[in-house]
Amino acid sequence: MAEATIETFQIPRKKKFAKKAKKAGFILSIITYPLILFAVFYVYVNINSILMAFQQIKLDGTITWVGFQNFVEFWNQMFASEDSRAEVGVAFINSFKIYGISLVICMPLYILFSYLLYKKCLLHKTFRALSMLPQIISGFVVCMLFVNFINGSDAPMYVIQEKLGIFLDENGRPAELLYSQKYALGTTIFYGIWLSFGTNLIVYPNAMKEINPEVVESSRLDGVTTSFQDLWHIVLPLIFPTISTFLITGLAGIFSNGGSVMAFYERNAPIHVLNMGYLYSRMILNNETTAYPTLAAGGLIMTAFVAPATLLLRWFLEKFGPTTEA
Repeated sequence: MAEATIETFQIPRKKKFAKKAKKAGFILSIITYPLILFAVFYVYVNINSILMAFQQIKLDGTITWVGFQNFVEFWNQMFASEDSRAEVGVAFINSFKIYGISLVICMPLYILFSYLLYKKCLLHKTFRALSMLPQIISGFVVCMLFVNFINGSDAPMYVIQEKLGIFLDENGRPAELLYSQKYALGTTIFYGIWLSFGTNLIVYPNAMKEINPEVVESSRLDGVTTSFQDLWHIVLPLIFPTISTFLITGLAGIFSNGGSVMAFYERNAPIHVLNMGYLYSRMILNNETTAYPTLAAGGLIMTAFVAPATLLLRWFLEKFGPTTEA
C-alpha cells in the first residue's frame, strides 16, 4: 500500500513582504491621523505652554524670557489679600468651593436617588424622565428657560421670593439671583448640579443593576434587612469602582471645570462667580495674549498640586477602599 505524501508549498518572499506591507499600511492608515492630532494638540500645545510660562509677551508680539517671574505673579494673585484680591484668587477659591459641594453634597444625593431608582421606588420612571430632560433638550434652550424662570419681575422665581420673603437684597426686595453678589455663585452651582443629575442617574443605577441578585438574597441570611443596610453593606462596596472613578476624575478636573458660568454670562461674568475653568476659557475667547504666560505658569503650579493629589487619592482608594475579593 503506497504511503500518502504531504506536499509543502513555500510562499515566495515577495508575497510575504507584500502581505506584511499591506497589513502595516492598513494599521498605519488608522493610527496616523489620531497620532497627528495627539502630537499637535497635546504634545506641542503642552510643550509650548511650559515654555510660555517662562516668557513674557508684549503688545507688539515681542517675546522675552523672564525666568520665574510669571510664577511669582500668579502666586501673588492667587493668594492676594481680601481687599485687593485679583480674579485669579477668587476663581481659585471658587473652584475649591464647587468641588467641595460636589463631593460632600452632590455625590451622596446622586447615590441616594440612584439607589431609589434601582429599588424602583414610587414614580421612579417619572423621576428618571424629569432628571433626563436637561440632557435631551438643547443646552441653549435649557439655559434660556432657567434664566427666564429666575430673572425679571415677571419671573416665577421672583414671585416666589416676594411671597416667601427669601433671597432678598439689602433693600428687602427679591434679589437678581444671577447678578447678586450674595446669591450668584450659589445659583450657578445649583444649575450645574441640576444638569449633572441626568448623567449620574444613568451611570450609578446601571452599575447597581450589575449586582448579582444572589448576592442580595444571600445577604438576607446574614442579617441585612433594612434598605440602609442593603445600601451600606452591599450596594456601595459593589459599585465602589464607579464611585472611585468619579472621585478621581473630579479631583483631576478641579481647575478645568468651568461649570455653567460661560452659559449665563459669556465673557462678562462678575468677579464673584469666576472659577479657574471659566477664567482660562474667557482668556482664550478674548485673545488675551499678554496674559497667556502668567496663566501658563499658573497651570504648572496647579498641576504640581493636583497631579500628586490625584495619584495619592487613587492609591488611597485602591488600598483602603472596599473590595469584593475573598
